[in-house]
Amino acid sequence: MRKLMIAVTAVAGLTMVAGCKKDDVQEQREDVAEARQEAAQETAEARQDEGQELAAARQDANEEIGAAQRDSNEDIAEARQDANEKIAAANEDVRDEEKDLAEAQANRNEDLNEDLATGGSGMVGATAAATTINGRVLSKSGDTLTVVDSNNRELKIKTNDKTALLDNGSRAVKMDDIKEGSQVRASYVMDGKDMVARDVTLVAAVKKLDK
Repeated sequence: MRKLMIAVTAVAGLTMVAGCKKDDVQEQREDVAEARQEAAQETAEARQDEGQELAAARQDANEEIGAAQRDSNEDIAEARQDANEKIAAANEDVRDEEKDLAEAQANRNEDLNEDLATGGSGMVGATAAATTINGRVLSKSGDTLTVVDSNNRELKIKTNDKTALLDNGSRAVKMDDIKEGSQVRASYVMDGKDMVARDVTLVAAVKKLDK
């Protein structure tokens, strides 16, 4: 009987120990499950924070790029405006110079016409009409040009300090620029027996021959 009691007591003790161990394992399982849940939650929060930071970084980068592009476009527009203003000013200067040149040439022609018409030495009458010829310079001597016209006539055209010497683009030239063989157009008036040039236009200079 005593032995039976001891055996029963031992079995009860083993059962209690087994129950305790079972409780410990369950608690460990619950702890692991709770740790996993916390890890998953922390991972999700970390991913969410990371996504928000990336989105904010992208937005900041896009704003900086947009601002840089706007600044660049403004600089380009300003540079174009400055260039256009400078070009317009330069063109205006050119127009003013051309206007001044035209006025100077008109005034000079008027002065020449008045001087040749009235003649400081009484050479030409006020009603003198100018004659224009086209021809080739046959020779040049001092202030006199010998020109062969289209009718093969040799005409001696005198020049003086009132004679306008021009090229075909209405730019002033010198007597030295008119060579023998040059094609010219001369407008002259008669002063007694002399043909006095009002203007001589160099139409085509002498072409140099290649050696």
